[in-house]
Parts: sequence; structure tokens; C-alpha cells
Amino acid sequence: MSTESHRSLRYVDDITRDDVLALEAFIYSQLRPVQDAAGETGDTFCALRSLEILVCDSAGLLLALLDRGGRGREERSTMLREWYRLRTTASWWEYRDGYDVGRWNRLEHVDAAAEAQHDAEIARVQAAGDT
Repeated sequence: MSTESHRSLRYVDDITRDDVLALEAFIYSQLRPVQDAAGETGDTFCALRSLEILVCDSAGLLLALLDRGGRGREERSTMLREWYRLRTTASWWEYRDGYDVGRWNRLEHVDAAAEAQHDAEIARVQAAGDT
């Protein structure tokens, strides 16, 4: 497990290209020894190739959305889904060297601005009730 993690991810907007690429590479590093042992035929090979394609697709979609810049609610929701897909796939190996326990966590919130607005509204209502 990696112990040299920078701050944990909390929001979808905290995800970086480096996060996606590192998580994708970590998953592949776990699959390769099994692929090598399985050879290039049979059910194990087919299952591993299918998983590899899904990982590639999720990472590719996340990277494309990160490159787009301005993100609305739909894009953030898609990013959240794909991050969870990659993170959950990798979490089976969280005890292995290279897994960044401190960073590759479940996100608490989709949108930092929406959370701040919600918190401000709650504080305003509470303050109004205290008067």
C-alpha cells in the first residue's frame, strides 16, 4: 500500500488526470501476471481481456470529461460513476503495494460548490431560527 499519498479525494472536481492514469496503471499491473499465467486462450484469458476493456473505457471516459473543462451536473455524475467503477475494481487489491489508500477513496460529494451552497443555506436557516 502506498503511504506517500497527497490529500484524499473528496469531490469529483478533485480527480486529476494523474489519478485516473495511476489507478488504471495499477489495475493493469495486477492483471498482467494473471494474464501471463493464463496464456492467450481459454475462459480466463477472455475474462481478463473483457475486464481490461472495461477499465480502458472507464478511464478513457473520465479523461475525456476531465479534458472538457466546464462540467455540469450530468458530467459530474458520469465522472462519479466511472471513478467508482475504477476504484471498486482496484479495491480488490488494496492491500498490495502501489494502491493509494489515502487518495483513491470513495468520494463524499459530487460538487464542492453545491455542498457549500447547501451548508450556507442550512446555516442561514439555523441562524434565523436562533433569533
